[in-house]
Amino acid sequence: MLAKQAQADETPFINMTPMVDVILCLLVFFMAATRLYDWDESEFAVNVPEVTDAAPLTAAPDDLVLTVLRPGAVAVGEKTYDLDQLLTFLREARARYVNQGVLIRGEATLAYQDLADVLSACDAAGIRNVRLPVRTRDASEGGRVTPVPTAR
Repeated sequence: MLAKQAQADETPFINMTPMVDVILCLLVFFMAATRLYDWDESEFAVNVPEVTDAAPLTAAPDDLVLTVLRPGAVAVGEKTYDLDQLLTFLREARARYVNQGVLIRGEATLAYQDLADVLSACDAAGIRNVRLPVRTRDASEGGRVTPVPTAR
């Protein structure tokens, strides 16, 4: 009975001295080892990336919406252009932003050649990001129009 009472009175004790000694020895070792390797920055040949044509980061402009009104007449916003004026306008837009996008709209009753003329103007101006909105035949009058990218 006395043995059980003696064990209950003793509290566990952890001696921290050996652990602190080991940590201090490791600290001194690593401090001395880093002084042995006194490297100069010029000893390493490192090729860092260079920036040649840095431009300010700006948001891309919205796509231009070209609406084919009738053969040879295309509206951009409130202004109407013929095909020659449209080509000049598209070249200026591409000069401002290389990846300028274009969305071409038109009535379903227009001839395919009218659309092909506008596509040709986009191609001549160097614009490759061209989309055509299409609507399925069974869509109602208020149906949703989905832009589909063309294969260019």
